[in-house]
Amino acid sequence: MSSPHVKFCELVLRDGIQGWPQVLTTVQKLQLAHAIDASGVTEIDLTSLVPAHIVPQFADAEAVLGGFEGSADIRVLTVNIKGAERVVDLHQRVRPITTCGMPLSASEKHNIANLRCDHATHKERLKVIIELLGTSGVTPMVCVATAWGCPITGPISADVVMEHVSWLRSVGVTFIMLGDTTGAADPARVKSLFESLIKEWPDSHFIAHFHDNRGCGIANALAAIDAGVRAVDGCLGGLGGEPSSVDQGDVGDSGNVVSEDLVYTLNRMGFETAVNIDKLLAAGALAEQVIGRPLFSKLQRAGLL
Repeated sequence: MSSPHVKFCELVLRDGIQGWPQVLTTVQKLQLAHAIDASGVTEIDLTSLVPAHIVPQFADAEAVLGGFEGSADIRVLTVNIKGAERVVDLHQRVRPITTCGMPLSASEKHNIANLRCDHATHKERLKVIIELLGTSGVTPMVCVATAWGCPITGPISADVVMEHVSWLRSVGVTFIMLGDTTGAADPARVKSLFESLIKEWPDSHFIAHFHDNRGCGIANALAAIDAGVRAVDGCLGGLGGEPSSVDQGDVGDSGNVVSEDLVYTLNRMGFETAVNIDKLLAAGALAEQVIGRPLFSKLQRAGLL
């Protein structure tokens, strides 16, 4: 019997650098994108369609999309209707975009802090975006953030997450990510929640997105896979993520799950990721060179067995 396939998405060019104080050049971003693509990664979170005055890192979104010549599926992010209209325009005019992600925090207070609107207002906007993307051939994907805990209000119950997912399914969303925004999850609760979701909506495509604030990131990803999830995210060097409270955390030090370490673990366990770990390590080394500092991959330091 063949090993299960696990789709891996690389985040460094969007989630990884969105808070980085140094704005990378378009050339640097494309060098990284092509190195990642050469490793066999099948999906790249390539850029974000947000106002440049808010996130200057993505002012060159069109140039990055237009300059990417790889074969990986392309994921982008947007947060509002105007951004979704840009996604559709670029999809039709510059290059195909496979998936567009949008955030929805399980915690209403986090949603207000992050997006400046309550759940009711945000969901009305999401319905417009979902319809716009879907009719244009871009798959809408919504990330239910703070799925296991909120930095403002604390723990999030599984019932709250289930209610949000139920609403997403009611408006036609089948690609649904759960985000552990500040590293509040543990493997037992991860497995329990994903098992419940998959049992209720077995035709959904669930994606696991973990941050490694408390060292549980890879264990949580494995728990999600054990529950039946077949798509996970990671970021070269563990860059990005979000602090575990609203007033602490150095940029980069809270960290997404480290791509090199996660993919190495999955490959060693026999899962089919399609990723060549040697080439992914080379991409990770390039990321460290571009960022200008050592990052957080243990595999980069210890080497392959």
